Amino acid sequence: MIKTLYGLKQASRKWYLKLREQLEGLGFKRSDVNHGVFTKIIDRKLFIIAIYINDFLLFFGWIDDIKVIKGELSKCFEMKNLGKTK
Repeated sequence: MIKTLYGLKQASRKWYLKLREQLEGLGFKRSDVNHGVFTKIIDRKLFIIAIYINDFLLFFGWIDDIKVIKGELSKCFEMKNLGKTK
């Protein structure tokens, strides 16, 4: 899998396909307008994940929900929290 993600022309496409597969597996839907934005609605709460290269911006109204989603994503990807967006 490492070879498909690094050093090849299509590396960014492979990364996106893997990411999309994982997010859709968690119930997120890709935006038709911006393919770097994924949304999910649970109990009338909107969850948004915006992707920029290999950075994730998580937009949720409840901190406990962020922790759950981050836990699920960390099972699939190596992650670290860079704190609040500046």
